[in-house]
Amino acid sequence: MKKIIWGICMVLLCSFGAQGALKVASLHPLLSDMARQIGGNQVEVVNLFPPNGELHAFEPTAADIAAAAGAELVLACGKGVEPYLEDLRDSLPSSTRIIELGAAVPAAYLPGSSIADPHWWNSPVAMKRASRALRAALEAAAPAQKADFAKGQRAYSAQMDSLVREAKLAFAGIPQEQRILVCSHAAMSHFCRDFGFSALAVHGIAQESEGDTASLARTLAELRRQSVPCLFYGVNEPPKVLQTIASQVGAKSLPLVLDGINPATPTYAELFRFNIRNIVNGLSR
Repeated sequence: MKKIIWGICMVLLCSFGAQGALKVASLHPLLSDMARQIGGNQVEVVNLFPPNGELHAFEPTAADIAAAAGAELVLACGKGVEPYLEDLRDSLPSSTRIIELGAAVPAAYLPGSSIADPHWWNSPVAMKRASRALRAALEAAAPAQKADFAKGQRAYSAQMDSLVREAKLAFAGIPQEQRILVCSHAAMSHFCRDFGFSALAVHGIAQESEGDTASLARTLAELRRQSVPCLFYGVNEPPKVLQTIASQVGAKSLPLVLDGINPATPTYAELFRFNIRNIVNGLSR
């Protein structure tokens, strides 16, 4: 990691001062999408995250950083998603700003726990908050384009508001007692808080997390007790484990985009609508 960070420093130190659109590097595809929508043709966005990457294992490579040469802003999810971020921050030149957009979003905690769920992008309410932080960062970096960024952020906020209304309408047919969202790993706390669902995860925060046998047994008992009709696995995860658990409790299983990474749904609106459809299909009896 130290070699990568040193490479980042050298590339950025030699590349600042480029003319034209504000160059923005992003450590998550949904942040890239947000930056493009808010910045429009006033920004050049470089997405450093690979198309089929694994969120909790990713670190930028030297090749990634070379592609982002000259970026003035580096967009990060924050909330502990990027464990390499502090080392990166300490090593970058002062002219480079790392913007942790998740800092603008209030914490949502795992059920019965003091552990915060870092997957804030799963709620458009949180995305709207983050968009205001991104707008402020863009305006600070390129004040001459302030009006354009304000216009882009207003349009983005309106889109998030529309998605919230769309989701609430779609979920209206799911009775409160059936609003139990069981996922392969704990990634939907922000969504559940904002849309009136109860969250339950088979494993921990990362999809590689594995609970102990006793915890899994308690989870199975709770699923049977509540007659949960559907379990949800991450679209990029092997589904077999969750499908096996679902069959043990008499439930079906469907995919959700939990980590915000799915080449088939490249924009936030597409991703969120994919999740809405499957939640409705899974929990409506």
